[in-house]
Amino acid sequence: MLVTKNAAELCTLLVNELYGQLPSRIVAALLARGRSQVRDLALYTSLNPKQVRHGLSLVIQHNLVFYQTDHETANTTYEANPRAAYHLVRVGKILDVINRKYGLMAKNIVNDLLMLGHVEIAEFVRYHKLKHNRKKATINGEQNHEYEHEHDLENGDTGDPFDDDSHYVNGNGTTHKTGEDTKPIQADEIFDTMAQLIAAGVVETVSTTMFQSPQDLKASVEQECMKEFPNGIRGAKVTAEFDTMVKSQIKAIGAERSTTKRKLQESALYEPSNIKRRKLANGAMSNGFAGDSGGSILRDEPNTVVRLNFDKCLVELRNQKLIEHAEDFVGETTAQVFAALLASLCRKVYRCQYDQHTIMTEEEEETYFTGVRVTTEEIFEHLCPGVDVSTGIGTASEDDIDIRFSEKIRKYPPQIKGSHLQGTLDEGDEIIGSDDEDYDHSGERPSGAHVNGHHHGSVTQNGVSYNGNHTREGQLSRTEQIRQMRQHLLILAEAKQQFVRHCGQNEWTVDFGPLVQQLRYVELDTMIEDSFGRQGLRLTRILREKGKLDDKTLPAMALMRKPDVHVKMAEMEMAGFLEVQEVPRDNNRAANRTMFFWFFDEARTLKRVLDNAYKSMVRCLERLEVERYKKKNVLSVTDRRDVQGKEEEMLRGDVYNEYLDFLDIEKRLLSQVSKLDDLVSIFQDF
Repeated sequence: MLVTKNAAELCTLLVNELYGQLPSRIVAALLARGRSQVRDLALYTSLNPKQVRHGLSLVIQHNLVFYQTDHETANTTYEANPRAAYHLVRVGKILDVINRKYGLMAKNIVNDLLMLGHVEIAEFVRYHKLKHNRKKATINGEQNHEYEHEHDLENGDTGDPFDDDSHYVNGNGTTHKTGEDTKPIQADEIFDTMAQLIAAGVVETVSTTMFQSPQDLKASVEQECMKEFPNGIRGAKVTAEFDTMVKSQIKAIGAERSTTKRKLQESALYEPSNIKRRKLANGAMSNGFAGDSGGSILRDEPNTVVRLNFDKCLVELRNQKLIEHAEDFVGETTAQVFAALLASLCRKVYRCQYDQHTIMTEEEEETYFTGVRVTTEEIFEHLCPGVDVSTGIGTASEDDIDIRFSEKIRKYPPQIKGSHLQGTLDEGDEIIGSDDEDYDHSGERPSGAHVNGHHHGSVTQNGVSYNGNHTREGQLSRTEQIRQMRQHLLILAEAKQQFVRHCGQNEWTVDFGPLVQQLRYVELDTMIEDSFGRQGLRLTRILREKGKLDDKTLPAMALMRKPDVHVKMAEMEMAGFLEVQEVPRDNNRAANRTMFFWFFDEARTLKRVLDNAYKSMVRCLERLEVERYKKKNVLSVTDRRDVQGKEEEMLRGDVYNEYLDFLDIEKRLLSQVSKLDDLVSIFQDF
């Protein structure tokens, strides 16, 4: 994967920020020089071969570098993985979405996997248990025992000193009982949560083929298959047989990678007690994958190596962005129904983008070509119980609703035209009657019902109705709740943005490609309007929809004066948002005999915007390093263990104020980096 200078510099800074200087020097050399061997890296980085090998082991541990060994010459070459290096900028967002969807335990596991890289499950459970139990003991005042535990581990004592969860020892020698928040973590909890994350795809098992780049892996598979054709590959029939053999080998590799995940998913499906989702400690709902038996499966395979799957985490981040986008247009309640739909779809979607080198299983390949569909019942199962589906939607008479239009089924995804999606029916689309057209609407608007989210005499919460004295009157039936939720789905399908597509009888799907493309146009339009005003945005939209236009035709279409159009177009061309093509009418190439065609090049514009975003992020991180150097005396004090968490009590007033000033600067810089990463995600990764 080729990266620009700014992107390579950004990846180097991110690796240095999380893993230190040695791995960052290795990654920087590989990004600048390309494929290299150990002796080449020693020359590029001015390190000795021992240091280079140590640095390579670290970056391979965190999937920042691929390696390929030539079986004939036994030479190993290393290649940087810039995509994995850039994902480090999203660590905070990933931890936040994991905490909200899977709970605090899952967040701590993902955080430790980020710091450890790929690791065996048994070793990770032991590490995670010791680390967090020691942290809880330190919070309770047991700081003098921490060094004793480390000394025991150095001497080979692997016993867990925190097995007794009945009490902790305070610093004054007294003991006290612990509460829920200070209860030691047990190995069973870690195994069960890890099983849930593996079944959901957030954590993946590691195989030897993952240390090769997808291009090298495909080339090695083709080289192995070539041995079956000693006479070479000639003719259409032999070529087809060769391609089939290569595809089958690649599918076998993908199936091998997902063996553990399939076991955990099957265990959840075959156990009725695990089908319904359980409520997490933070109030979120689990996804129903891998119940209590999932931990026992992992205990039987303690040597399985696991690591964090950034592709699945990117799917979760995309869902979050789409939910926020929908909430701006259709309201909070309908957006929560959209979130339930995305959560049910997310069970079968494991990455945002596919290319020719992506290793897919048969299930993923079928999902990629045919799409993912979910039923209304599946969406309702993923809907949070706290969502009141009777709010956020008005009630209209039957004469004002065209059932045949609202219930139309679209078999094919919409097409982008300019900045909007086409809303016309394509060939093969159907118009059917409503699934609930026989529903009795006579009592649909009782006294005190909600209209457009407003209360009229009663309060409805979680599907339970109350009168003015807050006494329980009754509960909405499951059928009526599903019917009301279905109205929200129809709103999402009928919206101009077409968040949802009604793709079959009682079936729904989300066309991520057109929806994300529309989101890109929204961000581009915002940038153009902020930089060039409404006139620049109007000209860009016209060119995006019509294609190439002559400079004599454009003023009439934009309803602008010709000199104003020329000034604005030249300004946008200098900024890289528009392009011009000169077509001379004769060989003299005179200006008055030349036609100028203006057009909007989306691919080139996105590349320029992305490179500018990388440059801005690099400057923010470099400025952060400068601020740290200015406050190095203060930060050296706050990094002490006896000061961490008690800065206000331990530091003098002037020193504490300097520390607060640095935290404010750090927060602003990192917030700017996070906002720029949102643009990169929309323009490139989603």
